[in-house]
Amino acid sequence: LYRPLELEVAAQKRKLYSVSLDHLEDPLLTRLLSEKQQELDLQLSMLAARETPSFVELGRALYGSVEPSLAARARTILEKTPRVASAARQKGLGADAVAAAARDMIAGYSAAYADFDASVEVRADLPAGLLVSRNRLLVSRDTNLPPERLTALLSHEIGVHLLTYFNGDAQGLAIFRNGLAGYEGMQEGLAVLAEYLVGGMTAARLRLIAARVIACQAMLAGAPFEYTFRVLHGDFGLDDRSAFNVVLRVFRGGGLAKDAIYLRGVAQVLDHLKSGGSLTPFWIGKISAAHFADIQELNARGLLRAPRLEPAFLSSDAARPRLKKAMAGIDPIDMVET
Repeated sequence: LYRPLELEVAAQKRKLYSVSLDHLEDPLLTRLLSEKQQELDLQLSMLAARETPSFVELGRALYGSVEPSLAARARTILEKTPRVASAARQKGLGADAVAAAARDMIAGYSAAYADFDASVEVRADLPAGLLVSRNRLLVSRDTNLPPERLTALLSHEIGVHLLTYFNGDAQGLAIFRNGLAGYEGMQEGLAVLAEYLVGGMTAARLRLIAARVIACQAMLAGAPFEYTFRVLHGDFGLDDRSAFNVVLRVFRGGGLAKDAIYLRGVAQVLDHLKSGGSLTPFWIGKISAAHFADIQELNARGLLRAPRLEPAFLSSDAARPRLKKAMAGIDPIDMVET
């Protein structure tokens, strides 16, 4: 069950389109802001359509379908990586320990850039795990994190999501802080790459990312919850807890295709590195792969500042050989080390 909406969607849409772009003289900035307006309109429509068939189609419009090449890549990962046997739930790092480690990492970034003023909140109203909301890292009270995943997860959330928030804020235009239209795929791709670069990409983690793609594909094709669970658990060998949680995420709200962006995004990042591309432009703020040329143009015109910070993990001894390997050309399945 979902809490009743605390906003009136039609009123929010009127407010959204009350922001006129007619006074802007720069065609590129006008287009970027117009695209974001349209994306926000779509997201508002999705809020109003929760638990209806329209929600699925609006989500498809926002995040796209699962392209055959992405589904094939996901199946290859699930077929060729070792299946992880289901084990009893063991005691890991709790919320307070994770929050303390997060504050330590944030302190390092704040020492290099005083405006990196992120906060960490332990919350009882979230499912187990971490997430970033604007300048806040939210840690679920139910968090139970394997110690070997700590650095990878904090690099994902702080070293990518929070870092690009504050770098984007320094650009002076809120859109670079809050995200250009379609930015989420590249954000999650960079964040998954961060997990690999610090040595935290396990077979179990990549299988989970691949399973999300298969679940999204099944949901978009009209498969019910139970069938999708059987595919992940029976055909691809996910343990029952993991399979259930993947399917639950994908069927939230009536069916949301967002979870396919993790594998799609990291594949795009790896292709970019293989072709000789630099990661530096992606630290400017929250941008999408489709806007890479636009960012280069704005940069050449002197309208953007260099990133105030780059992720600390990029200069670590652990990351250097892995980044070199990625630049030489690898597939997502090649990121698995343990």
